[in-house]
Amino acid sequence: MTSTEATIVVTLDIGGSAAKASAYDIARNACIGSTAQPYPSAPSGRDPGTFDPEEWWLTAIGSLRALAQLLDKPAGSYLGITVSAIRIPFVMLDGSGEAVGPCLLNKDRRALAYVPRITGALGPDEVYQTTGHWPAPEWGLPKLCWVRDTHPHAWQRMRSLLQLHDWFVYKLSGIVASEPSSAAMSQMLDINARTWAASLLAALDLPMAMLPELRHAGERAGGLLPAVAQATGFASGTPVHIGGGDTHMSALSVGVDEGAPVVVAGTTAPVQLTMPDTSLPAQSGALFPLLVSEHVVPKLWALETNAGPTGAIAQLLGGVTALSGSALRAELTRQGFQLMDGDADDELTVLAGNPFFGPAGWEAAAPPTVIGLRASNSGSEVFRACQRGICMAIRSVLHSLLQHSGAVAPHVVATGGMSRSREWDQLLADVCGSDVHVRPLDELAGRAGAVIVSDNALLTAAAGQPAVQVYQPRAETAAMHADAFERYQELYRAAQLSTGSAGQVTSARAR
Repeated sequence: MTSTEATIVVTLDIGGSAAKASAYDIARNACIGSTAQPYPSAPSGRDPGTFDPEEWWLTAIGSLRALAQLLDKPAGSYLGITVSAIRIPFVMLDGSGEAVGPCLLNKDRRALAYVPRITGALGPDEVYQTTGHWPAPEWGLPKLCWVRDTHPHAWQRMRSLLQLHDWFVYKLSGIVASEPSSAAMSQMLDINARTWAASLLAALDLPMAMLPELRHAGERAGGLLPAVAQATGFASGTPVHIGGGDTHMSALSVGVDEGAPVVVAGTTAPVQLTMPDTSLPAQSGALFPLLVSEHVVPKLWALETNAGPTGAIAQLLGGVTALSGSALRAELTRQGFQLMDGDADDELTVLAGNPFFGPAGWEAAAPPTVIGLRASNSGSEVFRACQRGICMAIRSVLHSLLQHSGAVAPHVVATGGMSRSREWDQLLADVCGSDVHVRPLDELAGRAGAVIVSDNALLTAAAGQPAVQVYQPRAETAAMHADAFERYQELYRAAQLSTGSAGQVTSARAR
């Protein structure tokens, strides 16, 4: 087979719980195979806010090897390999290319004390206008400042700072480079100038020399290293391409040309809207509190909100559906859920997503909380209440996205693991009061990687995508969900105010 017949693009997708690998054949416009391997359980004693990048890399190697064996294609079949990865986490490399220092997970908030330093460096408005991200401990910049102060030996050894996407491109090809959609949540990127934010970094005494060259999504980085080729079964020298942020790639897979917001219901629940650069105000500060980043598609911007670790909370409930009574309460407590009494006539509610997107809403996130649990409730009822809570939080952050962007949504697109459930898809349509479009997740896997690597405009056309399933809101449920939405917001706010305390949550309305 000659190089001109190469039609398969492999996308390595680094999520929060597993490393996935998908193959998309652009000639057939179809996903032809995918594999996934979960990361190993953290050993006893490991800091729960950290991860081991080498463990994640070995897991990714296993997923790629399984995909190569599944496909069993000649080496010349592959057009390239690219990467989609969760944003925020970074890896520090020393002069020999080895990882040094702690690697912090997205949800970790230990850098909270560093947020005022960042705000004070340029002022909150200029920080947002420059980076497209308001000051928060979750982003990469405060975490980097924390690492510098608490791990000085690792800091002194560090020569390069790589976003998680960059780390995997480096491990595949040996090339050190970065890309704007994945780098934006580092809060070190000047999104308007498309350069690193020199003034902000200088104000915090952070060296620009640690940051890699910025490259475009889809650009070739290098070739697959021989050792990686031997470990995975792909050919040495297979082109490795720059990829992008996970949410951007997910939105691209389902079609950014529809003008509809995309809910990526995975470990977290980001809601992203793509817009042409001509549609954004001259000062991105006008879009506050939305997150703003460059898209992997040229001349498009991504506006974003997020309902928090919704999928992670739902996953905790996967093993409780058959339980009831004291066994259910005990397991919920063991899983870290806070149990609270509600008002006597309250419906069972699970606070499974944050409905308040922005600095004030993120200042104190409520823990996963079950409110109004009675002895008669089953675990399956708790899980359904969790699904409702997720939809309520998404409804709220979706409204914030549309309100601040000024966009009018023709419908909502849902993707991610939770969208596999038809029950949840219908619930999302009912709660949000909007049509929800869902395409088969397995058929979309790797599609975005194929689009950016091949630069194939045909793949972005809606006509070339798998058939869409449309879920329409049921009018008879509207009033019920409107009341439940108001109640959910009240309960979440009360839980935020009483975080760490036990007892009864009383709504603002009841008081």
